[in-house]
Amino acid sequence: MEEMAERIRAAVFWLLMGVLALCIGTYLLFPQQVGRLLPFRCYVVLSQSMEPTIPTFSLVLVRQVSPDASLTLEPEQIITFRANRFGEQITETHRFSHTEWDGELGQLLYRTHPEHTTDLDGYETVRSDILGTYVTHIPFLGKVVLFLKSPWALVLLGEEVVIFLVNRLVRARWEEQEAAPV
Repeated sequence: MEEMAERIRAAVFWLLMGVLALCIGTYLLFPQQVGRLLPFRCYVVLSQSMEPTIPTFSLVLVRQVSPDASLTLEPEQIITFRANRFGEQITETHRFSHTEWDGELGQLLYRTHPEHTTDLDGYETVRSDILGTYVTHIPFLGKVVLFLKSPWALVLLGEEVVIFLVNRLVRARWEEQEAAPV
């Protein structure tokens, strides 16, 4: 009876681990598709621009906003948006300052700034660039996410699988030797 309970516990554990691995793998491999289904998305803060409120390498949870939905932002609210920095598309998380009309572009610009400064960003952020509003963050978990996205994560996973298989093989051999008649 105790052996049956142990097997059930092990099966439930491996089932939950499999579901968790499937969810993480799906999110890492197909972030755009998962983002369309869930109202939240995670981003990694790579710079010190939001310290000490959000430390570098924090994982930020953002409530996504649809580009065509109306948006009301409060001054000093933290938002995540796309920006063009030196010709490269990046994702930034900064504080919202105010909106202003740009006659040259003919649209409303959302002005932002880093933490602890009133110097506005040079980005011309329009409504379609805003990805979402800040919900919370987990300090330093971004390092784990960045590692899992790197090729080294596959190497580590391969090593873990090999260690697991060798462990199972050695245990099976020991059980065979213990069960063999002397």
